Amino acid sequence: MRRQVMGPNQLGWLDAALAVLEPTGLPAAQRHRVFVLVVGLVRSVAQEVLDFDAEHARQWGELTGELLARHVDRFPALTAAIAQGAWAEAPEDPLAFGLERLLDGVQVLVDHA
Repeated sequence: MRRQVMGPNQLGWLDAALAVLEPTGLPAAQRHRVFVLVVGLVRSVAQEVLDFDAEHARQWGELTGELLARHVDRFPALTAAIAQGAWAEAPEDPLAFGLERLLDGVQVLVDHA
């Protein structure tokens, strides 16, 4: 993906994020990477929500299930995870789930800074 010129709102988000992360003691490069991780998660979850279509999800599940049933030997871990309910239910709030995991990792990084 090519970099695009950031507008004033994007620059404002970046500036605010770097300011909030400054007291962590992380070097500037790591503060920037944390920002990129958080923004990437937010964008990914937002795109999933915008793109979700129940009928498409149902069809995808059927087709993927049929494909995996024919190739269980090729995808054993995936087939086992699905059989154990990996996609049975999504977290109540996927953004909160992701942010908690991501920020737990950031806290470990801060603790070692």
